[in-house]
Order: sequence, then structure tokens, then C-alpha cells
Amino acid sequence: MSFYRKSYRPRRGGEEPEKCADPAKARARALDALSAREMTSTQLYERLCARFTEQAAAAAVAEMVELDYVNDDRYAETRAHGLLMARKSRRAAAQNLRQKGLNSQQIEQALETVYAPDENGESPELEAAAALVASRYRKKLADGRRDLVVAALQRRGFAYAVIKEAIRRTEEEL
Repeated sequence: MSFYRKSYRPRRGGEEPEKCADPAKARARALDALSAREMTSTQLYERLCARFTEQAAAAAVAEMVELDYVNDDRYAETRAHGLLMARKSRRAAAQNLRQKGLNSQQIEQALETVYAPDENGESPELEAAAALVASRYRKKLADGRRDLVVAALQRRGFAYAVIKEAIRRTEEEL
């Protein structure tokens, strides 16, 4: 027994279901999607295009933007804060925001706001890397496997200068 509605089942033979052109239905679907979670205008448009024509989807997205239910700048900054709290590097955060359909100007503005040094001149990215080293890689450092820690942090997108300082801070605590 399937819990999916009939319209969500994959079709056999490559036939595509006919898309609805009713802007009112697209608007209602957009409100339903936005009530579940915040998303970018690109994400909302792509979601609506699965069931509605491009014109109906675009009209619904435009209305949501006009009503400020969808705000890409706000989304970018909120998402960047979440990524920083998840100890992501600036590069990893930029990649994640690009995948959400944001343009480079929105991404750069959000990252400048979130990853900007605080009043003491401390970099939030350095703090994230230091916390990551202290929590996940402390044992490897204690075992003398600094090379593994450097490689792991580089894969996560941290700059070498940030990695070096984060490791130095953790080694001072050991």
C-alpha cells in the first residue's frame, strides 16, 4: 500500500502529466510550501514548475516576493548564520548558498555580514575551525597526526592560514 497520492507516482512510458495553469492554485501551493519552511525564489519556482505551468509558477513566485514571503537576501543571511553555527568554512557556505539558487551578489553580501570579524578582530571562521579541531580532531593531534587534521580541514574548505591558527590554539590547550 502506497501512501503517495496518485499524482506523485512515477509514470511509465515517459508520459508527463499535464500541468495546471491556474495561478490561484499555484499561489495556494506556494503558500503551503512556504508554511513548511523558508526557501529562495528559485527553489519555490522549481517546486511549483513540477505541477504548474511556467507562467503560473512565475506569477505565484512574483506575488510571494512582492508580499515579502520570499526574500532571497534574508534567506541567504539566515542560512549563512546556520552554516557558521554548523562550523562550515566560508567556502563551504558559499557553495551551499549557490546550490540554493542565490546569485553571487546575494551570497557575497550574506557572507560579508556573517563571516565579518567581530569587535575584537576575531574571525568567526577561525572560531569555527578552532571549535571543530577541539571537538573532532583533538585526539588525532594528540597522536601526532597533524597532517590528517590539516587535510580534513582543507577538504572542509578552510584556508591554510585559518587551519594553522586553529591547530595552534588547540595544541596550546593540550
